[in-house]
Amino acid sequence: MDAQLYDTVIVGGGPAGLNGALYLGRSRRRVLLIDSGDARNMAAGVMHNVLTNDGASIADFRARARAQLADYDVTFRDDEVVSAEPDGDRVAVTTKESGTFHARTLLYAAGVRSVLPPVRGLAELWGRSVFECPYCHAWEVRERGFAVYGGNEPSECLAATLTVWSDEITYLSDGRRLPQDEKDRLVAAGVPVITDGVSELKPHPEGVEVVFEDGRTGRYGALFLHLETEPRVAPLRPWLHAPDLVSVQTDDRGRTSLPRLYVAGDLGRNMQQAAMAAASGGLAGMAINADLIREDRPGSLPEPPPPAPAR
Repeated sequence: MDAQLYDTVIVGGGPAGLNGALYLGRSRRRVLLIDSGDARNMAAGVMHNVLTNDGASIADFRARARAQLADYDVTFRDDEVVSAEPDGDRVAVTTKESGTFHARTLLYAAGVRSVLPPVRGLAELWGRSVFECPYCHAWEVRERGFAVYGGNEPSECLAATLTVWSDEITYLSDGRRLPQDEKDRLVAAGVPVITDGVSELKPHPEGVEVVFEDGRTGRYGALFLHLETEPRVAPLRPWLHAPDLVSVQTDDRGRTSLPRLYVAGDLGRNMQQAAMAAASGGLAGMAINADLIREDRPGSLPEPPPPAPAR
């Protein structure tokens, strides 16, 4: 067990956790960042919409971020957190291989896990020719014909958005009966619908080949879809008593209704984008620093806003 007391343990080494570490490190805080290395966006390989890093490889971005953080009192552990819970006026964080660490606060930035629909071949193409975010990936496949999969998660708004990048969009309902409002939005966007069931996705030199249940095929430059996500909060379950961290977040700086627990990144109140996740990490870092100052010097700073009403 690491005997030293950290000001903050950060769980998650993506843009949110790294930027939180930067803000706290530059605030002369002692920080431990624990990262399991299996981030959701690793399948994409590169990141977009982050100034000076547009198109940078995710691995390179993380390596450069860690190198910059070496100037500060930030320690890294490549490990998996198995539990995090209050321990008196501290937080105890236990990992799979490195033991238990103690800190005054916990910034939880472990992100979410994508739940891919059970379509054969889709997982193998995820991040290569099958995408979710048009702002992250549509530019690279612009002006090609797109398929939009709306089999389990309605994606008609995604289809309408994609008309900016392509004049040829086809909506695949995979046998799902579409409600009238979904049909109306697709008609308004000029997007035709194929209602046949989807059997399989295959790689194709120009994108992706869709095999329908009747044996017919369609070839598209890319396939987009909305995904369900699962919050990666299993280590917090005994402490959280809630389905996710959004439900306990009390302000836009990542504070929660659970003392000493803060949230940043995809688990908080922000769009699931790298730049916005990084911003939320910086906001949480400032909140943590301010709250620690209040704890050490009562009355020196005004109190944070009261908790948001329960939803």
